Amino acid sequence: MRVFVTGATGQIGLPLVQALVKNGHAVTALVRSESAAAEVRAAGATLLVGHLEDADAIERGVAGAELVMHLAGGQRGPGRVDADRLNRGGTEAIAAAAGRHAARLHGFVYASSCAVYGDRSGLWLGEDYAPAPQTDYGRSKVAAESLLGEVAARTGLKLHVVRIAAVYGPGLRFMQVDRIRAGKAWLPGEGRNLVPVVHVEDCAAALVAIGERGGPGTWHISGPSTPTLREFYGAVAKAVGGQPVRFWSTWVPSVFQFGAARQNEILMSRLGRKPRFTTDNLRLFTASSRLRTDRLDKELEFTWRWPDYREGVAAACKG
Repeated sequence: MRVFVTGATGQIGLPLVQALVKNGHAVTALVRSESAAAEVRAAGATLLVGHLEDADAIERGVAGAELVMHLAGGQRGPGRVDADRLNRGGTEAIAAAAGRHAARLHGFVYASSCAVYGDRSGLWLGEDYAPAPQTDYGRSKVAAESLLGEVAARTGLKLHVVRIAAVYGPGLRFMQVDRIRAGKAWLPGEGRNLVPVVHVEDCAAALVAIGERGGPGTWHISGPSTPTLREFYGAVAKAVGGQPVRFWSTWVPSVFQFGAARQNEILMSRLGRKPRFTTDNLRLFTASSRLRTDRLDKELEFTWRWPDYREGVAAACKG
């Protein structure tokens, strides 16, 4: 198939492009500049220079595709570029284009997030579970899902909403490898919360399987094992050495944590920089849930390469 991918230079994007090309698909990737996408080109994709608010580029990408895979978005950009602009706003043009071409598209895969559920105290969540976001990021993902859902209901677009667990893998920020090696890794909470995680290779393979063979509706992508946050980063520390992550909830009252995070966001916004420490970060790192993957397991009989997060972490830290 001819596949149009946004977010191809992101954390999941490059492994996805590689997996699509390996499966024989012709990939066109939306990139902001050719110079920033050398790895995407090397993976075998054709580059289309543009951005999510470039309606002409989006139209060309969708018009030439049989399958659209929309990964672009984020938690927070520099300055005043917030999650709503990145996710809901960044979906408007591609949703409109997909609606115009819905009749001939094999499908539209939207990469959403488990953040749409908020904190569920370790509850197992099925793919029919209603969102209840507690962060700006989660709310923006729900808004993008709703926008696409309206287009699908109106045009018959075959929409796959894929809610993805925290993605780990070689070089990915979630791993905290450099900070753990340096003994500087601190996180909010106590680390007892359950965190759905998935190796980036499994995530890319599952996205390809859903795009190729999956039916419309909501899908979960999460590895079979769900560790606590403390267990996950304990596995990283074991693989790379250094100081395991320390948790600061017993040291700093939550009211001061959220106050400091809000002030940091305000300051970084005024400076035009992307804040590292935000109120969303505090909530996302302390949320607890587990994702059921019934559709992957039963409908697609998906085979996990890294079913045990400990083996996946060890392999990622060697990569």
